[in-house]
Amino acid sequence: MIALSGNAPKRSASLPAILLAMFGVYSVALIITEWMTSQEYVRHFVTDIVGPVPLYAINTSLSVFLLWGTALLFVVAAQIPVRSGRSAIPGWWLYSQAAVFAYLGADDRFLIHETVAALLDIGDHYVLFGVGMAEAALLAFAFREGWIKTTALLSLGVASILFAAMLGVDALAPHDLRLRLSVEDVLKTWACLMFLRFSWLMLFSIIDQLAATPEPAVSTTAAELRQNTIGRTPASIGAQS
Repeated sequence: MIALSGNAPKRSASLPAILLAMFGVYSVALIITEWMTSQEYVRHFVTDIVGPVPLYAINTSLSVFLLWGTALLFVVAAQIPVRSGRSAIPGWWLYSQAAVFAYLGADDRFLIHETVAALLDIGDHYVLFGVGMAEAALLAFAFREGWIKTTALLSLGVASILFAAMLGVDALAPHDLRLRLSVEDVLKTWACLMFLRFSWLMLFSIIDQLAATPEPAVSTTAAELRQNTIGRTPASIGAQS
């Protein structure tokens, strides 16, 4: 169990209001959709994932789970109150990481970069490359500030290499090449796992920083002094001083 410092700043344990609002809008939209159409139409949005083989779309489900899990851990990390200082990771950076990995999970599930690439008439790997460059800039800034520790940096490095290899296979390998698809997706899944480990280590780095916050020096207040001297004679007080 981690013993947190008694002088650590407090923060509400409730879910962020924006998250509750988003789920509220989603719920209302789903209900209105069925009201305006039919149960058969809305079933497209609530149906189970089934296909012609067992474990249909399992790898996509796994990678989306890992990416959204990574985003969630960064959101949790952003909720931990830490004192200001150069080593303190600001909330905006943690939320930026949550946004990047939430997008990557949504992209994997909803084919966002393929859709954007088709609209722009470019290779779909260029869209992911742009996201990767933005993330690289955020990570480089964090590294310069000393926010990423060695173990987390190692996981991040492995994840980045795997992600780059996945992009390389997608961009350079012939589409009908044997094993191309499975190798590309295995690289993606392992990259997602290493990103999850990166966020896990960042979260516990912040927890360790909070746990290491020193307790303030105990000072005797005027009220405590009065309480200690009630019923005591000046002579007895002078004898102890």
